[in-house]
Amino acid sequence: AALLCIATAAKKFAVLRPVLFTNIVKSVSAAESLGSASPAVASAALVAIAVLCNELGSRLIPTLPQYLPQVLKHLHGVVGRYAEASADELTLMIAALSAMQAIVENMASFLAPTLAPLFSCLLNPAIRYSNDADTSEDEGGAAAIVVLRKQASKLSDDVLAAVAKCIPPRQLLPAQFAFYQKEASRQGAAVIVPFIGFVGRTASNLQRNQLLQFYKPLFKFFLSAFDVARNPTLLLADVEIIEQATLDAFMRFVVKLNENLFKPLFLSFLEWATADIVDTAKHLADEARLQSAAETRLRVFYRALNVLFDKLKSILTPYYAHVLDTTVEVLNRFAVARASIELQEEADRKVIPAPSALWHAVVESIYQSALHDTTDFWKEDTFKRVFRPLANQLPNTKTAANGGGNGDQAAAVYVERVRKCLAPAVSQLAAAAGNDALWKMINQEVMLKSRSDVPVVRVASLLVLQAFYEKLGEEFLILLPETIPYLAELLEDDNGLVERATQETVKVIESHLGESLQSYLR
Repeated sequence: AALLCIATAAKKFAVLRPVLFTNIVKSVSAAESLGSASPAVASAALVAIAVLCNELGSRLIPTLPQYLPQVLKHLHGVVGRYAEASADELTLMIAALSAMQAIVENMASFLAPTLAPLFSCLLNPAIRYSNDADTSEDEGGAAAIVVLRKQASKLSDDVLAAVAKCIPPRQLLPAQFAFYQKEASRQGAAVIVPFIGFVGRTASNLQRNQLLQFYKPLFKFFLSAFDVARNPTLLLADVEIIEQATLDAFMRFVVKLNENLFKPLFLSFLEWATADIVDTAKHLADEARLQSAAETRLRVFYRALNVLFDKLKSILTPYYAHVLDTTVEVLNRFAVARASIELQEEADRKVIPAPSALWHAVVESIYQSALHDTTDFWKEDTFKRVFRPLANQLPNTKTAANGGGNGDQAAAVYVERVRKCLAPAVSQLAAAAGNDALWKMINQEVMLKSRSDVPVVRVASLLVLQAFYEKLGEEFLILLPETIPYLAELLEDDNGLVERATQETVKVIESHLGESLQSYLR
C-alpha cells in the first residue's frame, strides 16, 4: 500500500519536488520492495518505478543501476515459467513491462547493455502463442488469466514499439543484427516473424541521416532473412510465413529510400536473386533443397517487385529493363512450344515444370509493369522478346497437384490460372504496346493455341481473346477478320466446354462490334 501511495503522490508532486522523489527511488528499489519475493509487493514497486520514470525522466538516469536489473530479473522470472504462471505472477509481469516501457521511453540512450536479454524476454514465443485453455484454475480464474495474458502480450508489443522508436539506431541496429545471428535465426517462425517485424519498425523510424548510415547493413539483414529457405530445420509452412513477414518489413525499409539509394540496392537485389547459390550454400547436400532455395530467391524478388509496382507505380517501370532477361528465362522454363504439352517429346514433357508460385509472380510482374507503363517501355523490341514466351504458357496444363494436367479438377485449376493470371497479363501487355502490328503478332500466337488437341487449351485461348476485347474494346476489332476463321472452327468443336466458351467469346465481340457475327461465321 505504501508503494502505491508513492506512485499516486509521484503523479501529482514529482515534478514539483524532483529531488525528494529522486531520493525515494533508493527505497523503492530496495530488497524488501522491488526485490521482494512477494509478487504483490514487487508489482507495487514496479508501478512506482514506472510512474517515477515517466514523471522525472532523465533525472533518474543516475539511479538506473538500482532498479533496471531488478526489472529485467522479474521479466525473466515470469517468462521462464509463463505457461504455469499464476494470476499474481502475470500481474507482476505486466507491471514489469510497464516499468520497462517507461524506462525505454525516458532513458533510451543508456540501455545498450540490456538489449539482448530484453529481446529474449519480449520475443519469447510463450508470451505470444500461449495456450489460453491450458490452465489448472477454476473457470473464473482461467478467464482472469486469459485476460492477463492478453494484456502481457499487448504490452510486450508496446515495449518493442518503444524500443524501435526510442533507442538510438547506432545502438539498436547492431544489437538487432547480433541477436538475429546468435539467437533468432536459430529458432522457429514463432521468434523470427515478430523479430523481423521489429526490425521493420526500426527501419521505418530512421531519419534520413540515419538511413544513409545503416541502409547497407539493413539490406544485408533482409537478404539473410529472405534466405531462410536454406534452413533445413524449418517447415515449408514456416518458411512461407517468414518470407511474408520479411517482405512486409522490407517494404517499410525500401519506401524510405530515394532513387540514389534505391537503384544500387535494386540491382544488388536482382544480382542476389539470380546468382548461382551452389557455391554459397555448401551445407545443403540435398540438391532438391538447393534448387528450391534458388527458386525461392527469384520468387522473393518478383514478389517484392510486384509490391513495389503497387507502391511506386510508373516510377518503377524503367527498372524492369534490368529484369527482362530473367523474366524471359523463367517464362521459357515453363513454356510449351508445341500446341499442347502432350505433343512434346517425353523427356521434354517431364522437364517442363508445373507453374509454381515463381511463375505466378513473374507473370504478375509483366502485368504490373505493363499496367504502370507511361514511358513506352513496352515498345516493339521489348514486346517481341516477351510475347511469344508468354503465349507459350497456354499449352502448359500441368498443375502443382498432379504435375500432369489430367482430370477435371486439374482442368479447372488450369482454366482458373489462365483467367486470373495469364489472360490479364497478356491483354495488359497488348494494351501497353498500343500498336496494332504488335497486336496482330500476339493475337495470332494466341489463336494458334486454339487449335490444340487439348480442349482446356482451346478454352484458355478463348479466355485470352475475351481479355483482349475487354481491355482494348473497339480498337481490337481491327483484328476481327483474321480471328473469324478460328472462331468458326471452334463453334463446330466436339467438346461442349469449348463450344460454350466460343459462344461467350462471340457475345463479347458483338458487344463491341454493335452487330451480330453470325453472317461472318457461316
